[in-house]
Amino acid sequence: MSDERDLAVERRIREAIIGLRPLLRVDHPDTVDLVSFDAATGVAILRLDGGCPDCDMPVAALLQGIEAHLKLRVPEIREIRARPASSSASSASSS
Repeated sequence: MSDERDLAVERRIREAIIGLRPLLRVDHPDTVDLVSFDAATGVAILRLDGGCPDCDMPVAALLQGIEAHLKLRVPEIREIRARPASSSASSASSS
C-alpha cells in the first residue's frame, strides 16, 4: 500500500473517531485518539484516556464498542490495540 493511501486510511480512522466522540459523551478530543495504523497488518493503535464518563463500563468493553464502530467505517482495520494515555505499554483486543 502506498504512503498516500496509508495516510488516507489514517484520515478516515481519525474522522470515524471524531464521529464516535458524541456517542461516548466525551468533550475532550484526546480521550480517544489514533496513535498509529499499520496498513500491512491492519492494526490500529489507539490511545485511551479513561473510560466511559457516564457509566461504569470497563475500558475493555468500551474498547470493543470502539473497535466495532471503527471496523464498520474503516474496513482496512483488522484489530484495535489500546495504549493507555498514562503508559507506553499496549494491551490488545481482538474480535
